[in-house]
Amino acid sequence: MIRNRVLIGAACAALIGAGGIAEGPAASADSAASQINPYSALGAFGTQQVSWQVCDWYSNPAPGGPDWHQYPVTYCADVAVPMDWYDLSKGTISVRVTKVASTGGSARRGILMVDPGGPGSDGSALATRTAKSQPELLSAYDIIGFAPRGVAPSTTLDCGIDWSQYTSISDERDRSPANTAQQLADARLVGQSCGAAPLAPYVTTDQTIRDMDLIRALLGERKVNYLGFSYGTWLGAWYAATFQARADRFVLDSNMDWRKTIKEDYVDAWALGFDRRFAVQFLPWLARHDDLYGFGTTATQARASFDALRVAVAAQGRGSSLDLMQAQAMYNSDNWPQWAGVLKALRSDPTQATQLLPAVRVPTGKANSGAFWAVTCGDTPWSHDPAYWVAEGDRLGSAYPLVGAESTEQPCAFYSHASQHRVYPGADNLPHMLMVQDQYDPATPIEGALDAARESHQAMVFVRDGGNHIAYDTGNACVDAHVNDYLVKGGPARSAVCEAMPLPLDDKVYR
Repeated sequence: MIRNRVLIGAACAALIGAGGIAEGPAASADSAASQINPYSALGAFGTQQVSWQVCDWYSNPAPGGPDWHQYPVTYCADVAVPMDWYDLSKGTISVRVTKVASTGGSARRGILMVDPGGPGSDGSALATRTAKSQPELLSAYDIIGFAPRGVAPSTTLDCGIDWSQYTSISDERDRSPANTAQQLADARLVGQSCGAAPLAPYVTTDQTIRDMDLIRALLGERKVNYLGFSYGTWLGAWYAATFQARADRFVLDSNMDWRKTIKEDYVDAWALGFDRRFAVQFLPWLARHDDLYGFGTTATQARASFDALRVAVAAQGRGSSLDLMQAQAMYNSDNWPQWAGVLKALRSDPTQATQLLPAVRVPTGKANSGAFWAVTCGDTPWSHDPAYWVAEGDRLGSAYPLVGAESTEQPCAFYSHASQHRVYPGADNLPHMLMVQDQYDPATPIEGALDAARESHQAMVFVRDGGNHIAYDTGNACVDAHVNDYLVKGGPARSAVCEAMPLPLDDKVYR
C-alpha cells in the first residue's frame, strides 16, 4: 500500500513538473477540470475544500500593531499538503493561505499570489497590505498570500537551537585562527541543528512551488499571476520554469540571479552589494549632511571618520554589531537619518556601543530562521570544507570590508541534506515576465538581475540611482504605474527606466 502511494506520488509529481495534461480543442469537461486540478489523482490532497474564515489577526488586531480594520477584510484557510511531494507516505503538513477578494466583479482576471521573500518570511499579511495600497490590483485579482512551508503559522521548522551556546563574535574582521575557529563552531551549531530538524529536508523551493500549484488548483484557477520580492523572485522563477504553462503575469522585484546557486547570490553578491551602497550612496549622503552628523564634508572624510569609529567600537566588543547594523540600514534609505544619529552618538562616546548596539549577532535568529536555513542550504550545492570558508572570509573581507568577512560563519557548510533538482530558469523554460530592479540594491545587486534578464529575454523596469531593496509599492509612482499597467491592463511586459526619488534630507537626486 505504501509502495503504491509512493509510486502515485512520484508519477503525479512527474506529470505536474512537466506542466500537466496537454490541452486540446476536443477536451472533455472532465479533462478540462483535470487540467486545472491534476492533483485530484492524489485523493484528499486534490479534493479538499478550502474553508475560508476571517483571519483571527484581522478580527482581533494585536495591541500596538496595525489596525487591520482599516484594511480590506482578509480571509485565512489552512491547506493540507504532502510533507514530501515525491513520497506521499511521509505524511501531511499545513500551509496557511490568505485571500483578499477582488472588487472588480466581471473585470476580475484571476488570482495574484504574493511573496515577500526571505526565505522564511510570512506572506500572510502581504496580501492585505498590497490590497490596501494598490486598489488597482484588487480590482483585477483576488490577492493571495501564504506562509510557505516551514514558516509560522504554517507547519513550522524549529531548529531547536540553544542560543546560549552561540558565541558573540566581537569582530568578524579578526582573521586570527582562534577567531575563525569560533566562527566555524558557531556556523556548525546552526547548520547541524537546523539540518537535524525532521522537516528540514522538505522545506525547499522545489517543494514550495508544488504547494503553490496545489493552492492554484484548489482555487479553481487555470493560471497563476504572481508578485514576488527578493527571494520571492527565486521562488517565482522556479515556479515559472517548472510550471511554465500555468504562469501568467509574473512580476519579480529585487532579483536574485535565479540562474545561479544561492551561494553566489547570498554570499558573493551580498558582500558586493552592501559594500557598494555604503560607499556609493551612504557615505556621500552622510557628507552632504555634515552639519547634522559631523562626519566630514566629503565621502573620503566620512569614510575615515567611520573607520575610526569602528576601531573605537570594536574596542568595546561591538565591531561586528556595527557592521551588521550598518548593513541593515542599507536596505532602505528611510532609516538613514535615525541610523546616522546613532553613529553620531557613538562617535561622541564610543562606550555607548554596549547600550546602542546588540551584544550577540544571531544569524536570522527569529521564529522562522529554520525555514531560512533549510531553503538557503538545501536548494543548491555548498562547499562543506571549513578551510574553504575561512579562505572565502579572507577573500571577501579584503574586497568588501563591511560584511565580506562574515562569509566564514556559514551554517550551510555543515548542513547535510542534498541540493534539489530544478528546471533551469532560462529562455527556453520561462514565460515573458517583468523584472524590477534598483541600480544600487544592496541585497540583490543589479549585475545578477541584468544577466538573468538578458539570458531569458525578460523586460525590466530599471530604477536609475535607486538603492533600496524593493522598488514596487514604496512610493515611486513611475515604478508602480509600469507594474500595474502590466498586471492589470494586460499588455506585454515592456522595459522602462524610472528615476529614483531623492534620499532623505536631500532636495534632489545626486549622482
